[in-house]
Amino acid sequence: MPWRSQPDLLALVSALLISTVSAFVSISQRITRGHPASVLWVISEFSAALLAGYLTYDAYPALDPHLPDWMTPLMAVALAAHMGGRLIQGAENAVYKKLDLD
Repeated sequence: MPWRSQPDLLALVSALLISTVSAFVSISQRITRGHPASVLWVISEFSAALLAGYLTYDAYPALDPHLPDWMTPLMAVALAAHMGGRLIQGAENAVYKKLDLD
């Protein structure tokens, strides 16, 4: 079993699984609030959650000294994945505004 000899692989799979669950929760909440669902929107939300979760997983060692003690790597991944779409859109809007591309 490859993950027994590669603990980073198990951590990565765990982070991606948590990102997927967080994406499902985020999408479910928005649909129950009346947001119209489309295939493209669902795919983009899942993709944003996976991307945000993976990037947080990868950046966690550098962020760890600045985070509270209770913020474990998997909690950081779950939080970033849950807010992933909005975080990425916010960053995109900030770049557009700063570069005056709108």
